[in-house]
Amino acid sequence: MKSEEGIAHIALGLGKTVMEGSSSLRFSPKYPEFLPQFSTVDDILKNSQRFFYTLKLTDLPDKFGSSHLKSVDRTLAHLEIDDFINHPPVRQLSSTYISEEHRIRDTVQTKGQLVLTFANVLKYKSLQLPEILTDILDMGRKGMGSPVEIEFAVNLPTKQGQRPQFALLQVRPMALSQQNEDVVINEKEIADAFCFSTLALGNGTFHDIAEILYVKPDAFDPAYTTEIASDIGKINQQIINQNRKYLLIGPGRWGSADRWLGIPVNWNDISGIGAIIEARSDKLHAHPSQGTHFFQNITSLGISYITISQSEKDFIDWNWLNSLPHESETTYLRQVKLETPLTIKIDGKKSWAVLLQ
Repeated sequence: MKSEEGIAHIALGLGKTVMEGSSSLRFSPKYPEFLPQFSTVDDILKNSQRFFYTLKLTDLPDKFGSSHLKSVDRTLAHLEIDDFINHPPVRQLSSTYISEEHRIRDTVQTKGQLVLTFANVLKYKSLQLPEILTDILDMGRKGMGSPVEIEFAVNLPTKQGQRPQFALLQVRPMALSQQNEDVVINEKEIADAFCFSTLALGNGTFHDIAEILYVKPDAFDPAYTTEIASDIGKINQQIINQNRKYLLIGPGRWGSADRWLGIPVNWNDISGIGAIIEARSDKLHAHPSQGTHFFQNITSLGISYITISQSEKDFIDWNWLNSLPHESETTYLRQVKLETPLTIKIDGKKSWAVLLQ
């Protein structure tokens, strides 16, 4: 797969599932049958979408009023797919898990558990979705002069004789700072770095950050992510008033609407950042932000976005960070100011990043 071929995130129901980074299916439009999330039967059972968002047009029946329905706001409901197995789109996108055989069959069967696999679309081409996405990405790149992000919706048929409808909702360019610069990261730089990532977005070499704000790993508590976001906003304003940029480091998914998946900052809370890192944490279990609206808004501003992935190669030296004299400190945060700016190198072709001091 090549980066210019793009990656799609699809889900049943409203797009909030994708925007918030909940369980959705990722694939390259060039290779729609290659699904790393679905490598084995156990992977499919673990990673397939179980809930979806719907617009509340009327009050739902009482049977969806307790454990099956989670009110999101006055307009949205969060429903369990298993409660709608007879709904045509659910059946069109589902396969069946046969427990006796530990096997998934790409048809809906009466005996077995329905599993949302999108096989009817990606494998059996009931809708030429991968081809459509490939064409739109190519047209967008040619028309806008850079890679593009698109948002789309598909209406699946609910009656005999109907055809699926593809609706293009948005096309916008993805700004890639210094995108033409050829960046090479060597083994010595990795050895000397205090942070290395194999899952980074951006491209170029940067020397304009001499300040770091990070969430202290030992003090972090997922129950207080809202308070942490508020503290970040206050320190962010102080740094902006001094006309400085900073590197922000923290666990889980930045900007998440779900406070248990990461720290729910908005743009006003972090508007002074020059780069951002999502770090691993045993206290949170969240997929990377890539694909969410928050993430796309950040990268469209040319801000480097670095994820410390599950790869054995990725690391961040917390001991070095903790050894630095701090400018300010709260219960959960620590702000350090460096004598010389950091060097941040991002190889956009490999998605590698190193941070050196």
